[in-house]
Amino acid sequence: MERFKKFAAPALAASVLLLIMFLLKSVPSSKLWKGYTMLSVPSGADKESINSLLQEQNCGAYIALEKQEPAYSIDYEEARQKYFFDKDGAFRIYYIPDSNASGAQRAARAIQSQLHLEAVLGSRAAFPYFTTIVCLLVFAAFLYFAENKIVFAAASVPALFFAFCNPFYAAAAAVCLELYALFLAQKLWRRKESVQCLSKNPFVIVFLAAAFLISFAAGGAKPIYFLLNVFCALCLLFLRFNLEVQSEKNARFLPVLIRSAKRMNVLRVQNVKKTSFTALGIFALFIFLLTGSDFVSGGGNKGLFFPAPTEYNELKYDFPTMNDYYAQAWNAKAAPYRSLNKEYPSVPKEGDTVQMTHYAKTPKGIQISSEVVCSYDKAFKKEAASQLDLPSNPPIEKLWKAQGRNFSVKYSTGGSENAGFGVAAALLFAMLPSLFAALYYIFAIKRGKYVS
Repeated sequence: MERFKKFAAPALAASVLLLIMFLLKSVPSSKLWKGYTMLSVPSGADKESINSLLQEQNCGAYIALEKQEPAYSIDYEEARQKYFFDKDGAFRIYYIPDSNASGAQRAARAIQSQLHLEAVLGSRAAFPYFTTIVCLLVFAAFLYFAENKIVFAAASVPALFFAFCNPFYAAAAAVCLELYALFLAQKLWRRKESVQCLSKNPFVIVFLAAAFLISFAAGGAKPIYFLLNVFCALCLLFLRFNLEVQSEKNARFLPVLIRSAKRMNVLRVQNVKKTSFTALGIFALFIFLLTGSDFVSGGGNKGLFFPAPTEYNELKYDFPTMNDYYAQAWNAKAAPYRSLNKEYPSVPKEGDTVQMTHYAKTPKGIQISSEVVCSYDKAFKKEAASQLDLPSNPPIEKLWKAQGRNFSVKYSTGGSENAGFGVAAALLFAMLPSLFAALYYIFAIKRGKYVS
């Protein structure tokens, strides 16, 4: 029973936690739009042939440029067409519902084999493998300088596993910070009062806390998975401790660690300087996030930039969204009741109404009354959105509705993580602990407290 508690139990617990992280991993995806997969073909391809193949392969109610009904505003109609081409206009885009994903794959193969045309299914930057590579490089650097290499490696395995199962920029930044905290902690391995010292060490606390906070930027339940990786590391460290104690029972000579943890200075010059590994790794993630680089990424055709949803902001891009659709629907409904001699704003305000004047002959003379024909409110928007589900040629607005949230649109290379301002801000925040370490080092040198 004692051996089970010391060896089997921590090993089993670590295995279960790793299995949970693996089963809950984020599957790499090249999808940009919720509910739809993009199929792009050269712009010069024959439209009738493409549509014929899509119908033959049961691609369902796919959205195509040639299926769009004329819009009330010519400017809106022209802007809407941008959704059907990549940035350079070299490829035309079809949006196929996920319910017909298998048909989309068959259609892509049929276009390649029968029409001898290039067909790209999804976006090209399907998986940021670079994030995992950055974590491995940071780990290798710290492992090279670690005094207790086996201990550091055992504690780092769950973090690297977390980075592999969650290939996101923010998750990789969190792992880099955690690796530095583990590198500092391994120096106090098995020294007296090491736990108390680590719980008060500002560097370990700051880097671990920052890592946990940044994991939120990866979205979803990533903070929970991050905690699972920490618990798994504790299980492996407990197992390593018991293995060392067991092997020492048969040893003829045992080295004694004379200096206690309190007398050990984990903030030596060399250790503080090694924050550069963490800072450089996170900086590389930041640069690749902004540039959308293809380096070590999966995917197909290079150089394609597709219309893609991004975090909503007040900036006006060239792509119309649901708010523009509501405005068009409002202007189309209000047009019969408006004077041709008066200009009206193209964008309605919440609460705007359209009224009709009625004239009635009564014994008291002509009486004038007004009737509210329609109001620009939530009820109007709900009715306008419901029109998109009618059994007709699927409009591009149906794609916007499927996103279920406000969003802006800009050209993107794609990928499984939103490269918006939130993730970029998280990476910048991830570099702050390294700056904190550098400033602490500078002030400590001036006070003569550091020994190199």
